[in-house]
Amino acid sequence: MSDPAGPTSINQWQQFELALVKYAKAKDWNKVEKVNELMMMALTVQGKPKTKQQLLARQSLAQTHQQVIAMATAEKESLNKEMKQFQATKDGISAYKLTSLCGELYDN
Repeated sequence: MSDPAGPTSINQWQQFELALVKYAKAKDWNKVEKVNELMMMALTVQGKPKTKQQLLARQSLAQTHQQVIAMATAEKESLNKEMKQFQATKDGISAYKLTSLCGELYDN
């Protein structure tokens, strides 16, 4: 006996995969978050996979999900590094300006 919801749910998991990859590549993290929320709700509603095909589709989705998490983590680390560099440059410029102003005061 085949599971009538099987093909629909397999297609659903593939759509989640495609959306996660699409939005992660575009660095649209708000949409990644929304897709993730919808995916979690769908997983909760569907419960355990009932067929081998559903299991394989979910395993593929889980792999893609982990890849997207890794992409988001890498992006976060890159932004943190960039912000630290910006702050260091900003502090350096501020110190230079202060030193420069003090030098002008003492030169006069």
